[in-house]
Amino acid sequence: MEFQRNDAMLMEILQDRKTITGFLDSVFGFLRRNTDFYHTKKDEADKIGFPKGVRDQILYGAMQRYDPDCWLQTMTAEDGSCGDDGELAPPAVEEVILESDATSQESVLTPPENKPQQNLKEVATFSPSDYKNGALFETHCWSQTLKDVELQVKLPEGLQTAKKLCIIIKSQHIKVNSKLNPEIVILEGNLSQRIKHNEAVWTIDQNRLLISCDKSKELWWERLFEGDPEIDHKKIDCERYIDDLPEETQATIEKLRVQQLSADKQQNEFQTSNPEQAKTLDRLRTAWDAEGSPFKGQPFDPSIVRMS
Repeated sequence: MEFQRNDAMLMEILQDRKTITGFLDSVFGFLRRNTDFYHTKKDEADKIGFPKGVRDQILYGAMQRYDPDCWLQTMTAEDGSCGDDGELAPPAVEEVILESDATSQESVLTPPENKPQQNLKEVATFSPSDYKNGALFETHCWSQTLKDVELQVKLPEGLQTAKKLCIIIKSQHIKVNSKLNPEIVILEGNLSQRIKHNEAVWTIDQNRLLISCDKSKELWWERLFEGDPEIDHKKIDCERYIDDLPEETQATIEKLRVQQLSADKQQNEFQTSNPEQAKTLDRLRTAWDAEGSPFKGQPFDPSIVRMS
């Protein structure tokens, strides 16, 4: 199983550092050096990091998930029932709520469709980065990379805290409804592909519910829920960071980069050393891709041509 492989790697770190403090120092040092975990988003256009406060919520939720004395440990991601694959799963990470004792008593809620339309206007609109490689709808949007999916849902007034929501995340189904009145469903649908629901993380920020989850398989989804319109595949941004590529591919790219830098340097020296040679170089560049040239289709590199 996957956790056994992870345990072996983590045990090696623990044995090396010898203490829990040293172990955690290694973990958070790794996050600082290699991820955007400590970067706080300055605005919605910022594509890396987390909104203010979300990092602490993720940490607190992860500790709750494995605390044997915590009530979250006894629940599943399906709010106490088995998933569609029959496996029990720990709950998705829950938002940390700090409220005073003067919190007003909850009133009986009416369905969102009976609420005044002005409630939705009070919620910030979605930005293009929120539905990158995904789609935008009136009350929710979703984005994706090759590995993961993020869903953002506008929450109606009166249902904007974790304790008022029932969030069910299964491997191919998501449902968000009121905990007080279960018939009030904010969002529900069958996912078009499967996710790793055991590792799903959710939080609430700026009156929005954010659900982040890893895909079961690395592929581009055509839609989030079954029945949704298909997205335009031509607009998918397939860029991947070099660090996400296999080590062999990274080595090849670095080798090509060094070769290109060397060729550019040699070319510049060649052009500036002799004006006549520069003219010859221009003629060579013109003939490089000419019909019948043995170098047609290759990157221009005068160093491989012997010139008198």
